[in-house]
Amino acid sequence: MLASYGALNAFRTRHIRAIVISIIWGLMIGLGIYTNAISSIKENKTIYLSKPEVPLLLNSGLAESEKADVSIILWFENSEIPFNILTSKPTLDWVWSYKELQIPNEKGSFTLTGQHLIDKNEEQILFAWYTTMAPQIESAGGRIYLDERVPQTIDISAYLSQINAIPTQYILSDNIMSTAAYQDTIETSVMAGQDKINIQLLSRGRNMEGQSVLAIPVLLKQF
Repeated sequence: MLASYGALNAFRTRHIRAIVISIIWGLMIGLGIYTNAISSIKENKTIYLSKPEVPLLLNSGLAESEKADVSIILWFENSEIPFNILTSKPTLDWVWSYKELQIPNEKGSFTLTGQHLIDKNEEQILFAWYTTMAPQIESAGGRIYLDERVPQTIDISAYLSQINAIPTQYILSDNIMSTAAYQDTIETSVMAGQDKINIQLLSRGRNMEGQSVLAIPVLLKQF
């Protein structure tokens, strides 16, 4: 009887030890998966924040202004705006304005517009959002337009040279200079006559006093 009792205790001990080892092993595997997941999230976050290869005006080194006025327009024709796009925001405090345009005897078009004053850090985050969302918006049947303005003139040639953009069209009127160009890492584009463009830069004024606007892929709002 004592031998049987001792054997039973030994069996229970081995069984408990096996369970404890299994739990510890499971926790170690789970911790490893969790650590890898966190590492992946951090890496993806870093990639997301550093993704843009094309600096906008504030981060170009050509602008003395510390703030820029940015507006974004999402336009959808004959289709509703998907929920994931409708709820996505370029910055945490961004506010979208929704508008439906009715066309007689046809389906209406829809727009989301937003405007915000941003600094250099917000500019990087916003453009990373733009480059991430642009393909999703276009695949959903929409178009996205970005408009950034600073209260000074910008050396257009220097900026286009810095981002490796090829100028295609020029307009000079009084004290306003406008240049349309193509930059091969920006995915959105439009056709302007025979030219494919995805960036437009306008500047007016003299010396550093004036105003400049950078539009991707083309300017929609009045300048």
